[in-house]
Amino acid sequence: MSHRLAILFWLVLALPPLTLVWAEAQPDPPLVDPFRAWHDAEGNFLSNSRLAFCEEDQALLLQQSGQTLLIPQARLSATDRQWITEHPLTNLRGKVIYVADGDTIGLLDAEKKTHRIRLEGIDAPESRQAFGKKSRQALNRTVYGKEVLVTYEKTDSYGRILGQVYLPNADGQWKWINRQLIEDGWAWHYRHFSGDVDLAKTQQRAESAKAGLWRDAQPQPPWRFRLDEKRRKEAPQMERSGQKQQEDQPMTATGFWLNTSSGVRHNASCKHFAKTKRGKYCEPSDGKPCGICGG
Repeated sequence: MSHRLAILFWLVLALPPLTLVWAEAQPDPPLVDPFRAWHDAEGNFLSNSRLAFCEEDQALLLQQSGQTLLIPQARLSATDRQWITEHPLTNLRGKVIYVADGDTIGLLDAEKKTHRIRLEGIDAPESRQAFGKKSRQALNRTVYGKEVLVTYEKTDSYGRILGQVYLPNADGQWKWINRQLIEDGWAWHYRHFSGDVDLAKTQQRAESAKAGLWRDAQPQPPWRFRLDEKRRKEAPQMERSGQKQQEDQPMTATGFWLNTSSGVRHNASCKHFAKTKRGKYCEPSDGKPCGICGG
């Protein structure tokens, strides 16, 4: 590889792939506080909460303390009922039948259909990354084999449901698993795709408490780890492409031809001049002279 091509190759390698550059160039979504004041039908203040989910005629409100309040929608104010109508969520109940990693689970619903759920708003360490196995183990201990409720609005490009996962407790309370994983230090707030102020503040608390992965002196975000892995895997291919590009470039004709397979140099009078499968025009000092034409 020529000096210029070598510099170009390493310069390209040092940059993120185009698709990742484009993704990282997109602005983070604005931070939004999901908590709001809820009132009953008479206008009395109930709670400053976020809506977890609605099921049948019940609404589950999640307070900042983590406590939940299950209330009939009919008891809510007309304004709150209208707000619920304007922010619809799809519910999915089922049993967790596998935990793929620290932020992905498999759910089997009542009709025996399997759904792959990507916990929205969080990003857990990859399995090959520091704390990757512990992150998966933490999620596995919490939800594997249990009945959960998932709320979602959409799927991702891989067909996975992007959902909020809720686990019922024996005391009638519900645990929000997405936030719990961040709080325990087993996942990051996926800020590039989530503007949830609650999750952002939860990560700040986990970092201050040195919980889970925050015990590491220099924890690496999973998205940076994936980018580094992609670069590492693409490096050999990029190097081969650089070599092929060099070979395919037009060559300036000279009176000498170098067989790049054997290293033998031929002059213009030789029958092998510009006839070998692999070769290039060269200088009279390149390679070793042909035994027939003298190079």
